[in-house]
Amino acid sequence: MEYAASTVPQGSAQPAALPPAEATLGRWLLERRLALGLQQGQVSARTLQHGGEPGRVTQPYLSRLERGARPLGALTAPRQDALRRALEIPAGEWVARTGLPLLAPVPGEDVLGTLELVRVPVRALASAGLPFAEDAASVIDHELVPLRDHRPGMLVLEVQGESMTTDTGGLRPGDRIYVDPGDLDLREGRIYVLHVPGLGLTVKRLRSYGGPVWLTSDNPDHPPVKPEEVTVVGRVYYHQPRGHRL
Repeated sequence: MEYAASTVPQGSAQPAALPPAEATLGRWLLERRLALGLQQGQVSARTLQHGGEPGRVTQPYLSRLERGARPLGALTAPRQDALRRALEIPAGEWVARTGLPLLAPVPGEDVLGTLELVRVPVRALASAGLPFAEDAASVIDHELVPLRDHRPGMLVLEVQGESMTTDTGGLRPGDRIYVDPGDLDLREGRIYVLHVPGLGLTVKRLRSYGGPVWLTSDNPDHPPVKPEEVTVVGRVYYHQPRGHRL
């Protein structure tokens, strides 16, 4: 991935040598912001919203953090917490990536349960074949999965396409889903990853309508499918980054 030169203000001198750890964290913050489709000023506004004036991270300072010119650990506790919330970073990922303690309680978040993480490869959902764990060439990223959400042999797939997108969100392109390959019992209304000949790897909701099994999309623009043959890869049980159990 290339980074726009605009992240360094015109007329500012690039630091002669950036500490590797700070440069890596800065790139991670930058990628996270871009993934959310936010400008630096919008992130700054979010920190003010989450932490008030004590938590506000200004746009110029955020720019320095992203360039690795300022250490993330130099932020005060309220600013660290507000920045984490502004970038929608789960507590466990924050601790694993930064090595910094979680400096403020998170209402509704089981902090202790998120601190043990398992690194799981991420594969693209749009594929002509089945996702195999030994196929290293298909790995596009890695996901830090909280131990409480990890299941033996689980798959993390990145959604491509809008067949499961709804007016309120649904599964959007770029979202990630956790798939349990040990849960192969087809149940009404549940979401599964399946391999359909001629269609490839797909994610669909199961509907029986009192008779034959249909594979349906949550997006009404995509008609249901009644395949003659299908291979069930597993049931979708978690949706990331929205963190919604299915």
